[in-house]
Amino acid sequence: MAESLHDLDAQIADPRQIQGNILQPFDGRHQAFVFLSFGSSRTRAREWLAAAAARVDCTADVLAARDGTHIPPGRTLMGVSLTATGLVTLHPEAADDLVAFEAFWKGPLGNRLDESGRITSTPALLGDVGDSDPTTWVVGGVRRAPVDALVSLAADDEQTLHARVARERQQATDAGLVVMPIAGSDGDGPLEQYGTVLRNADGKPIEHFGFVEGISNPGVRGVDGAAAGSPSVAAGEFVLGLTGERRPLTLGSRPTPAAWMRGGSFHVFRRLRQDVAGWWDKMEKLSDDNTSPEDVAARAVGRRLDGTPLAHDANPNDPNDFNFQGDENGDRTPLYAHIRKMNPRRDEMFRDRSHKLLRRGIPFGPPMDRTAPDGSERGMLFNAYMASIEDQFEFLQRCWANDHKFPSRLIAKFDLEPGAAADRVDGMDPVIGYSADAAHRRHGDAVKDVHPLAFGGFVTTTGSVYAFAPSRAALHLLSENVSLNALT
Repeated sequence: MAESLHDLDAQIADPRQIQGNILQPFDGRHQAFVFLSFGSSRTRAREWLAAAAARVDCTADVLAARDGTHIPPGRTLMGVSLTATGLVTLHPEAADDLVAFEAFWKGPLGNRLDESGRITSTPALLGDVGDSDPTTWVVGGVRRAPVDALVSLAADDEQTLHARVARERQQATDAGLVVMPIAGSDGDGPLEQYGTVLRNADGKPIEHFGFVEGISNPGVRGVDGAAAGSPSVAAGEFVLGLTGERRPLTLGSRPTPAAWMRGGSFHVFRRLRQDVAGWWDKMEKLSDDNTSPEDVAARAVGRRLDGTPLAHDANPNDPNDFNFQGDENGDRTPLYAHIRKMNPRRDEMFRDRSHKLLRRGIPFGPPMDRTAPDGSERGMLFNAYMASIEDQFEFLQRCWANDHKFPSRLIAKFDLEPGAAADRVDGMDPVIGYSADAAHRRHGDAVKDVHPLAFGGFVTTTGSVYAFAPSRAALHLLSENVSLNALT
């Protein structure tokens, strides 16, 4: 092999190893995702990967290509991630190394155990029920061949991106792989998923509900790219084999990655449909003569549309310079507000730093005029990198977004605020939490006191893929006819 997987502590300083879009985002105005099936053919899969690995862009390539947040005309950036089925097709012995990473190994459709030790499924744990049921997914759903590889592409102009996508699709089909359509189990659809950055009148990136997006994305210690005011988190929280944050014994230890996994990152892709008309209809119904729909929406999110936080101690020059201390009852920022659920900003209590992830999402579908709702499909392509799917993505969804007693339950448990009520009902995350129907099915009468605004239901899952983005050296190794166990 031309490159070594050893000396992993130097990989931050050697950005030729770690794939792009992890430590440094691709950015670019347009992105595309192509989903591949290996068809159980090891030979064809290795042939394709051997060539694709040479086209993958690493951190150094991203830094060299980008001009600020833009990719130069005619230039594209590419990453390759592999699912558990894809990795085992390439190298059956990889199963021994992957099984300890339970969420990744079992995937977004797998059987799991709930908090009481009862057998359930990943969709049930995450709230992918009702309209989010996997039988309706257009990516990674049931009764379809599993996704083995996910190719991520980015460019600043559509023409350049479409041309690159066509070339990558041709490379895959020439190698005998199947490009999987974005469709339900009974229909055909497009052969790739496109996303496009949306901007408000001030030129800031937004999602379809209209809120400025990506404000609180964490930075990586020793790497540029942190949002203003965001914490700088140890690289080992996102890249396997590097030093992570100090973990208290109560959190337990994470599995030790095999040598070939070091320098890689777990990659969670979720296709989320947004009911924009339904969202704003709800905000309208909950408004009154003294409170506008925008004011109601700001309480649901914890920020105004322009990104200004509701927190009383917010720095007007830094949208991330604040915390929620002094607002224990949620008078300013409700306890159910999206930013409070996902980022409680008290590491000494909530261990925030161990639950961060690097979000690289992008909207899909056309923007909607609130005065003229239409039936077009639109939403967010949630795209994130992390060192542990259980500790990071799944934890946020299971233990914070869908817990109707978070954060009060944990505050009372540690008794850090005298008089905190362990039985107080805070509510679900209004953006990504359970809908009212799903919450009642899951928690029964326990949610009867939840504020009407503190239910989700306007973001539904329409696809999910758990993948792993190996280092450049590991991609080459995986394409070769050598044992992964030979690497130490």
